[in-house]
Amino acid sequence: MSSAYHPQTDGQTERLKQCLETYLRCLVQSCPSKWATWLPLAEFWYNTSFHSALGKTPFEVLYGHPPSHFGIVSTDACNVPDLQQWLIERSAMTELIQHNLQRAQQRMKHQEDKHRQEREFGVGDWVFVKL
Repeated sequence: MSSAYHPQTDGQTERLKQCLETYLRCLVQSCPSKWATWLPLAEFWYNTSFHSALGKTPFEVLYGHPPSHFGIVSTDACNVPDLQQWLIERSAMTELIQHNLQRAQQRMKHQEDKHRQEREFGVGDWVFVKL
């Protein structure tokens, strides 16, 4: 349990919020008026993404099998026009999100690399080690 004004005490929840915020920022950037309609996709993305601590996705841990993605492989195999349109929009949005997430990752790497220095040490050099 954590208090209202000390969210840092619950690191797992804060990490989840950080992931979802990054994901939703990518959605809002491209279509600010439709972000609420893609919340279920954000939830599905989080529940089906691999977690290193679990060794599996949260979906697999909870249900014991990987998700089936509605059993639809391509949009041409669907006979329902509304579902076909939704699948097309979903795939376009997924591509856009992946592009935006890669861009955000590159931006974060660039910011972090600003403070790094490449150093080489030779045999016999004196170095200070911070433990």
